[in-house]
Amino acid sequence: MDSADARTKLLTSPAEFLKYYPINCAGGNAPSQNAANLQQFNINKRDGDMPPIQGAVTGHLGATRPGLFGHQREISSWMIQPGVSVNGATILSAHVVPMVNYDAVDVGILDLQGDVSAMPYFLLDASGDGLMFTGQLSGCCFCWSTHGANLWTTHVRPRTGIAAIALQNRLITGGRFAAAPTDPLRTFGRSEYPGHANVIGVRRAGSWSLYSQLSMDVFATLAGAFKIHPGPITRL
Repeated sequence: MDSADARTKLLTSPAEFLKYYPINCAGGNAPSQNAANLQQFNINKRDGDMPPIQGAVTGHLGATRPGLFGHQREISSWMIQPGVSVNGATILSAHVVPMVNYDAVDVGILDLQGDVSAMPYFLLDASGDGLMFTGQLSGCCFCWSTHGANLWTTHVRPRTGIAAIALQNRLITGGRFAAAPTDPLRTFGRSEYPGHANVIGVRRAGSWSLYSQLSMDVFATLAGAFKIHPGPITRL
């Protein structure tokens, strides 16, 4: 499978692709709040065997999927990141959900100053087909709420002042978007993943689905894959 094939599979058969193929997602900047943030991303094979060993699968870092007669096939791990890549496939107009800090000042990153009761959101709108990416979760909590056919989202990092589990609990009990102060949030956080996680959105015919992959080795291989929206969290 080349990068263009992977891009197509992620959009058209996301559950099948994400069940087996690890994706290490890099985040992107998203200066606009309470709006859709669209950026150009790319998908590439990771370079675990570059230059490739004779007969090896390019980008193979240990991931496998079932093949014929019970044979385990070696497959590639993938990287999705902002910008254009010569060897990869371009993803035009990807929705980006940036990481925001719970309580810490970092250049270019929004600081919530310990208050999750009136947060800005990042819009996933309902026009056509598309993909959403956010940075890797390693203690962070991804939050969302449904507004018609749109999703309002954010990605909160417990930079200082709070533990990962406590952050998720606070977001469950009191997390709100400022523009919807009575609407509780759904969350995917430390209580759902022990190591690292990603959250990837796929929009088909104007309807968003959210997926997550779990990994204990920074997405060389997978420890699990789930559909997290709509409906309850369900293993793929």
